[in-house]
Amino acid sequence: MVILDVGLPGIDGFEVLRRIRSFTDVPVIMLTARSEEVDRVVGLMVGADDCVTKPFSPRELSARIGAVLRRVSPTRASSGGEMLQFEDLSVDLASREVTCDGRAVELTALEFDLLVVFAQAPRRVYTREQLMEMVWGWDYVGVDRVVDVHISNLRKALDDSSAEQ
Repeated sequence: MVILDVGLPGIDGFEVLRRIRSFTDVPVIMLTARSEEVDRVVGLMVGADDCVTKPFSPRELSARIGAVLRRVSPTRASSGGEMLQFEDLSVDLASREVTCDGRAVELTALEFDLLVVFAQAPRRVYTREQLMEMVWGWDYVGVDRVVDVHISNLRKALDDSSAEQ
């Protein structure tokens, strides 16, 4: 999690956020002394997960941090060491490790999160929009076909793992 102030010396916090978003989807909460709605909207549109206007109480910031962490990674926040098991496939929610036929399966964070969504509700059908909201977050701006690409990669990773025996 990154707590980022809009008013930084020498560089605008929005520009820092743009640079962060160019290489990671780490959760970001923006802090701003600007009270206009447009400043909070710009922060959210640039990629912040939440915006907090100064002054704020430490309790409020703590609650917002907890809310963002629950929203961006529900499996990490609630797993408690839970394992999901399907025949030869094991998904360890706490360590975020997957094994297929006893062999480790290398997945990206998004592929793992997609697998968990599918594994927690077998036989359920999801729309691309539902998956985007559950895995990428409600504020994701992009093409919905990204879901297809990650599902394809997930299938390949699982098939490759079982084919290596």
